[in-house]
Amino acid sequence: MKLFEKVKALVGKEGKSRSAKAKKNIFFTILIKGLGILIGFLYFPLSLDYLGAVKFGIYLTLLSVVDWFLNFDIGIGLGLRNKFGEAVAKNDDEKAVAYVSTAYFALAMIIVFVVAVLLIINFAFPWTDWLSIESSLVPEVKWLGAVIIVAFGIRFIAGNVYEIFYALQKMAYVEYFTFLTKFSFLVLILILPFIQSDSLFLFGSAKALTFALVPLGVGIFYFRRKFIKYRPSFKHAKREYFKDIFSLGTKFFVIKMAMLVIHQTNNILIASFVSLEGVPQYEAAFKYLSVFTMLFVIITNQLWPSNIEAYAKGDFEWMRKSLKTVLKVWVGTLVIAIIMVVVSPYVYKLWLQDHLEVPIVVSVAVAISVSLTTWVNIFNIVLNGTGKVKLQMYAWVFAACINIPASIFFVKVLDLGVVGIILGTIASLIPVAIVSPVQVGKILSKSDKGIWAR
Repeated sequence: MKLFEKVKALVGKEGKSRSAKAKKNIFFTILIKGLGILIGFLYFPLSLDYLGAVKFGIYLTLLSVVDWFLNFDIGIGLGLRNKFGEAVAKNDDEKAVAYVSTAYFALAMIIVFVVAVLLIINFAFPWTDWLSIESSLVPEVKWLGAVIIVAFGIRFIAGNVYEIFYALQKMAYVEYFTFLTKFSFLVLILILPFIQSDSLFLFGSAKALTFALVPLGVGIFYFRRKFIKYRPSFKHAKREYFKDIFSLGTKFFVIKMAMLVIHQTNNILIASFVSLEGVPQYEAAFKYLSVFTMLFVIITNQLWPSNIEAYAKGDFEWMRKSLKTVLKVWVGTLVIAIIMVVVSPYVYKLWLQDHLEVPIVVSVAVAISVSLTTWVNIFNIVLNGTGKVKLQMYAWVFAACINIPASIFFVKVLDLGVVGIILGTIASLIPVAIVSPVQVGKILSKSDKGIWAR
């Protein structure tokens, strides 16, 4: 009975509507996200068993390369989230649909160009030589690369509908669609062995197309129903609205690219400077230890639009209280991370059987990296909501500049292998981890001036 009362209080209407909406979304998102993580844990060993360590390493590396390039949306999606959220908060439907239309058509033009360039590079250049791929696998890898490029292009355009859900503080819907995507891919993994064994092309195509077609279907469905008043059309796309999105979106884009250099190059660096077998080791440790970040992903996605609304209405007291709550949660996750590292050998044994061995030092390094990332993200929630991201952008660019040299130093000079690549990530995050909380403190105390106010 007490548990029921606590749940009711969590998702009920007590307090301000903004807090009630945030709590409700966070509660239901935790449930859906948890199911999604379970599915992720299921298809990792299934994928490893189906492809083997080397082919799985090739796939993960290829995915990282394409994912990196297809983030060249100049921050339009994130800019849309902020500007659309502001328009909705002010009940300006005309401006809201203009932002949606402008974002869709601008992003479509950019992604079509990027996809075309990547397809040319994929077939015209011997890029597979950089990854030390066996010559017999090169044709299969190149055709898979083409499928992933096209599928990701579709996903990046269609995925704008998720930014609308985020801006409307309906992130639980996004998690449900993500769960549906993962579940569909799990079903395909179970079917693939009956079609053809050990096929890198079929496996990669199944995942790429699944992750592209679900958001496409969601967009078509919702823009014909609940989001019909926001449905994008060319007549509502306006140059002045692109400038609004682009001005803020460019900063988000630079930050996003810097984050990609720090977080998404690890697989590539491990494949290039350590070994292809080291890629699944890192990926397994990251997948396992990023479980405790689930709550931070949920909180970040929910409180970003909540902070947009609060800042637009001058509710600094709410922003301070929500930040204190998130900091308490972060301290609790440190304890969880330590426990997870201690029991990790037993978890890997049960989870991966004899397919893969993950050294505990890799788990320790990943745990530190993930904890530092979540610390930074706590303060980015506030900065992103206020739109004061210029200083944050400078800090992330500096971090990105030192990431790869630091990683290579730890590997080549100190001979630390996979751990060295992760230490490069940790070293690069430290400057951001110092600057962000200082700026947030100044913003919430209304003492931000000069660069601290930008």
